[in-house]
Amino acid sequence: MPPTAPGSAPTTDYLAANYASLARRWPRVAAAVEAAIGNLPEFAWLEKPCPTLVIEGIQLTSAHDRDKEATLQATRIPAGSRSARVYGMALGDVPRLLLQRPELRDLQVVLFNPGVAALSLYFFDHRDWLDDPRVSLVVAGPDDTLQQPYAALPACLHLADDAASRLRDLICLDLATPFIRKRHQPDNPHLRQRLTDNAAYVAQDPSIEALCGTFPGRTAVVAGAGPTLSDHYGWLRDSKPGPLIAVDAAVRPLLAAGIIPDVVVGIDGHADIFDLFFKDLDLTLLRRSALVYFPVVQPELLKYWPGQRHAAYSDAPIYSELAVRHPKERLFSSGSVIHPATDLATRLGVERVLFAGADFSFPGGQSHVAGCSQARPAQGSHWVLNGHGERLPTLPNLRAYLRDLEEFIAGKTGIQFRNAGSRGAAIRHAPLLEDPPWTEI
Repeated sequence: MPPTAPGSAPTTDYLAANYASLARRWPRVAAAVEAAIGNLPEFAWLEKPCPTLVIEGIQLTSAHDRDKEATLQATRIPAGSRSARVYGMALGDVPRLLLQRPELRDLQVVLFNPGVAALSLYFFDHRDWLDDPRVSLVVAGPDDTLQQPYAALPACLHLADDAASRLRDLICLDLATPFIRKRHQPDNPHLRQRLTDNAAYVAQDPSIEALCGTFPGRTAVVAGAGPTLSDHYGWLRDSKPGPLIAVDAAVRPLLAAGIIPDVVVGIDGHADIFDLFFKDLDLTLLRRSALVYFPVVQPELLKYWPGQRHAAYSDAPIYSELAVRHPKERLFSSGSVIHPATDLATRLGVERVLFAGADFSFPGGQSHVAGCSQARPAQGSHWVLNGHGERLPTLPNLRAYLRDLEEFIAGKTGIQFRNAGSRGAAIRHAPLLEDPPWTEI
């Protein structure tokens, strides 16, 4: 049955003709599109100077100047490129434009949602570029990696289905990285003042070498401040399998549950983390806990910390000068405190790293575990999949942190990574650990 759209949609049906091209060249893609026809997303026809589709509230292309939009998107493919990828099909404008380049020999177009493709193939004729021998068409899958050079179509990314969600996140992260790096440039006056304020501490505090190799053969637990952290209080308190490394935001709720971390990690230079997470706490409870910090943290955290302190750096350029004067170990960090906490865990000599409360999402519509000073109701139009394959609301930065963590742990051979809970985001390369977790580790 042909799809019906609100508004004055054209009666011309291009699906059969387009489908013939798919079936002849890419039968698996054709099968995926055919399977999606029975469950098409909500859509509407938009009659404008450049007619287009609105799918699940997302306008697939410009309705005023599709050629200009496609030209802008295609600029990501350098002139002279012999091969390229287009992530998303939309109405075919970008593939059509790129194929005008005589030097291009291989163009792969990646579908992010066969249902979206089916609607486009029904209402618009794509045969001119589908039949070009330089084109290959594939459906995005969960194991796909980002390939350069590429152009990405924002509407198609937003409409990605579950199988394409990880590739979507990798693309969004790659596009955002140049802007993220600007926050940590050496000329940032706020961060430079923090370095000045903390210079004396960095000069006297040891690096993390004293912590390395101190828990051979054990299981390190990395405790994030996600809502599901409270699911694990019982076994963390009664059957802790090894060193507990807590991010700064998790300390207050952990102490309230009677759990004292072995190591606390703080890195944030853009927040007054002492005021947020430690003020009014009985800090004597942490006298045997080590603090691992980046030198941009609020100085009060270092001033009032009752136990050992260990300074570390990330690879951010802001630390270049200080690292020459006071060499310290560097820890992996790509925006989330979970990153250096995980890197530190891998250096303790442990055989396994277990994540608890590393949710990267809003399980139950909450931003943080109860008792965290930043806990509040939260929601978002973006999403990730949890351990049950269900969509959870999240934010783009949390998705980016998750994908960077997955890439990091993928490179750590010889260490097992597990996720203690299924209600938060599923972590690739860290399979779910069945309850009760301490019986398996």
